[in-house]
Formats: sequence, C-alpha cells, structure tokens
Amino acid sequence: MKRKKTTSLFNRVLISVIGIPIILALIYAGGFWFTTFIAAAVFLCTYEFLKLFKFPSKAVSFFIILLNTSVTYLVYLKPLEWLIIPFLGGWTIIALWLMLQYPIAAFDKAFIALSSFIYPGLALGSMVLVRELPAQLGESYFLGAKILYLTMAMIWICDTLAYFFGSAYGTVKFSPSISPNKTWEGAIAGFLGSLIVALVSNRYNLIPYFNITDYLILSVIAGVLGQLGDLVESTVKRYAGVKDSSRLLLDHGGALDRLDSLAFTVPVIYIFLVIRFA
Repeated sequence: MKRKKTTSLFNRVLISVIGIPIILALIYAGGFWFTTFIAAAVFLCTYEFLKLFKFPSKAVSFFIILLNTSVTYLVYLKPLEWLIIPFLGGWTIIALWLMLQYPIAAFDKAFIALSSFIYPGLALGSMVLVRELPAQLGESYFLGAKILYLTMAMIWICDTLAYFFGSAYGTVKFSPSISPNKTWEGAIAGFLGSLIVALVSNRYNLIPYFNITDYLILSVIAGVLGQLGDLVESTVKRYAGVKDSSRLLLDHGGALDRLDSLAFTVPVIYIFLVIRFA
C-alpha cells in the first residue's frame, strides 16, 4: 500500500512538472498554438464525457467530437464570439440547476449530445476568447494571458486549500449524496484562497487595467463556480460509477477531471470581461 501511494505521488508530481510549464508557455504564445491545445483538450474532454454517459452510437459520438473540436477553431476565427455569451451564460445556470435538482439518469440522449457541445465544447473554447479579447479591444496582447494565469492560480489555490483543509478539519458535508468527501469547511477555505490570490494580485498590480473590485469579482467567480463545476463532474462520475473520467493523466485522472472547474469558470469570466471592457 505504501509503495502504491509513493508511485501515485510520483506520477502526480511528474505530470505536473512536465505539464504545467507547457500549458503556461502555450497560454503565453496564444494564437493558433494555444487554440490547437484547447481544441485537443475539447477533443479529449468530449470523448470522456460521452463515454461516461455510455452514449450508444459510435458514429454519432465521432461526429460530435469532431464538431466540438472544429468549433474551437471557429471561436478563434471570431464568427461565434457573440453567440457564446447567451449560450454559455444560460447553459451554466440551466446545467447547474438540472444537475442538482434531478437524477442524472433522467437525462436523455439528445440532452447529453447538446451538453457535450456546450460543456465541454464551447465552455473550454471560451478560454481562447479570453486569451484574444484584450488584443481585439486594443489592449496589450499579453493581458489575455495574464487573466488566464490569474484565473488558473485562483482555481488551483482554491482546489488545494479545499482539499487539504477539508481533509484535516472538515466535518459538515457539502453534498454527501454527490461527493461525500467535500465539506463546507473545505469549500470556505478554497473560496478564501481565491480571495487571497485576488488581494495579492491587486497589491502588486498584476493587471494594470483592473481595480480591487475587478479582482474581487474574479475571485468570487473562480471560488464559487470552480467548485460547482467540480461538483457537477462528480455527479456525472457517480452516475457512471467511476472515480476518474479516464486514466489519461494517470493519477491525475482524465482531461475532464483537470478542466472541469475551468469549463464552468472561464465562460462567466469572459462575459464579465466583455462587460468590463465594453
């Protein structure tokens, strides 16, 4: 058992050491290279999503996966950017409400297919829009990368504190029927973690165009929707009877496991940025 835990920790550290610098570099590069990375992530996440729901038709699944991947490039080329706002804003609210109110087994195949188009398809595609938006508005091109870096830092700190603080001190279960290990103590610690990242970023003026209110809004979006996104994916995995969406990243789980929080957070941040820079 000890050897298994050691191997698991080694795998997690190895993948993080290799993967994180690559992701940060691709975000910095932006443009076609970052879009291609997101397209690959959408491809993998859509495949995992449909597999979790045991979508019956392989031919239709293949078509949906290719469609979602192609939409990522359409988002980059701009024809869909204004459709994203009503699609994602409405879908985030509807998906959260349905997932928490109804048994997931009640969702039919059409709903599943549509879900894969919005989440993870357009949801992750919005990361491309966030990366490109400041340049479109005449601001520094690197500003988009900074906003994504800040968002990821908030989510990572939130997840880390929620896990460790919840494991050590958590007693009140957050949603025992969906994710028995999540607690309110951990959720609050995670939210405070994203808030601390916001305050530190404001202190050092990470994004010159932002004021303290902007940072606080981002921290609320990341600290709340990031955790709800993780909860929604836990609902899907509980329905499928699996621990991880796949073993693609070994002990880190699948692509969907790593990107579920971003898929719920970034679309709302994009909507906020459009309003903020309008």
